[in-house]
Amino acid sequence: MLTHEELAIVHLVLNTDCNAWDLPKTAGSPGVCRFCYRERNRVHTDEATVRRVIDRVRAESEARRIVFTGGDPVMPYDNHLEPALQHAQAAGFETNLHTNGLLLADRYAGLRDHVTLYSLAVDGPDEQSADWFRGDGYFTTFRANTALLAADRRRLAFNTFTTAASLAALPSLAETITGLAARTPVEYWLISQYRPIGRANSRKADLYAYDREAFTQAIAHVRGLLSGTGIQVYDQPTRAAEDAYPFRVWVLADGTVTADLGSVAAPRNTVLGNLLADGFEPLVRRAFASRSTTDTSTTTSPDKEVTAP
Repeated sequence: MLTHEELAIVHLVLNTDCNAWDLPKTAGSPGVCRFCYRERNRVHTDEATVRRVIDRVRAESEARRIVFTGGDPVMPYDNHLEPALQHAQAAGFETNLHTNGLLLADRYAGLRDHVTLYSLAVDGPDEQSADWFRGDGYFTTFRANTALLAADRRRLAFNTFTTAASLAALPSLAETITGLAARTPVEYWLISQYRPIGRANSRKADLYAYDREAFTQAIAHVRGLLSGTGIQVYDQPTRAAEDAYPFRVWVLADGTVTADLGSVAAPRNTVLGNLLADGFEPLVRRAFASRSTTDTSTTTSPDKEVTAP
């Protein structure tokens, strides 16, 4: 049995598609979500298999929360999100829905009673800055989602990507988030810098890469602004190719388990096996043993202990 100290959070991937790619870019934007390093493909599974995957994780770990992630799990096809959330909740897990929210309103009625935490992406405090990252109309949808969720007293979290220019807007975004926290519980805010993990390219670096010290200073300022609110601020700074990446294990909805074993330069995660055939605990312990470098990072993030793509 994996203890809670070894494994507090499991990230479950229902699909790696994301509909944000379909949004039109704004004037001057590099194109929608060009910082993203996800590969576009589907995870092929069925409802019974998803339930078996969740049951195996429950039987072999003391993890308390499952993060439903992707891509975006709230996609316009049946990826078994609603029954998976219900089954995870019935198995005793907290559930974190990690989504861009573009289709959240369409499926909210079926999700509402089975989601512990809604984690929404937003990269700026206004339409101009937020839409530059995510596409035309994104911020309008974000505001509609937060209005809906706050009125319903749902628990929220946020994740933000940055550029050197957008760092100056973080205090304004902090003000937006504290305003929401006055209306509904807000658990955390994850702020990220460009992470050139194997699929990096020079164009992305030109757009998104900047000095790590500037990021660190901006995070320190934001933490000061949110001091006393109870909102945890987590950060993911950039890393050089020789730096170890925070240890991550990914569980796909078909049972495949992969792991980031530490190298920023690796083109993709290492496939460890399928938990339905090989067991969940043995695969995670194999990942522990196989980690190629010692993680000396001081980064704190809500998914550092175990993650999935």
